[in-house]
Amino acid sequence: MEKGIFWLAGRKLLTVKVRCDGNGTALEPAAFSAKSGENFNHRAEWAKLPKCVTDGLPFDYWPRGRVEIKRGRATVFLHPSLNREPVLSMIRDTFRLDGSIPVRVVSDGSAHYRCETDLS
Repeated sequence: MEKGIFWLAGRKLLTVKVRCDGNGTALEPAAFSAKSGENFNHRAEWAKLPKCVTDGLPFDYWPRGRVEIKRGRATVFLHPSLNREPVLSMIRDTFRLDGSIPVRVVSDGSAHYRCETDLS
């Protein structure tokens, strides 16, 4: 299983992630950028991606979310537009959430997950 962050850029899921155990402890070296020190920050990680991936767009252009793993449970926080089965299936597959632990999905319509595509 893996934890990290993602964007849905059109039909493609862009991710920054790390393999971890059921408590969210990284099983490989990772340079976390979130304030908590245990996950990634969308703005910081977007800035590290090559322009051919970001198309020069800002980090908050595409809808985004994160996968956290703690105490044997995965929580997927995401922009409400992403809370639909085809996208959730892509997230489960990409982050290797294979059913070995429960997965909770939280739609977050707050300013934190606002994206430019909301405005169009």
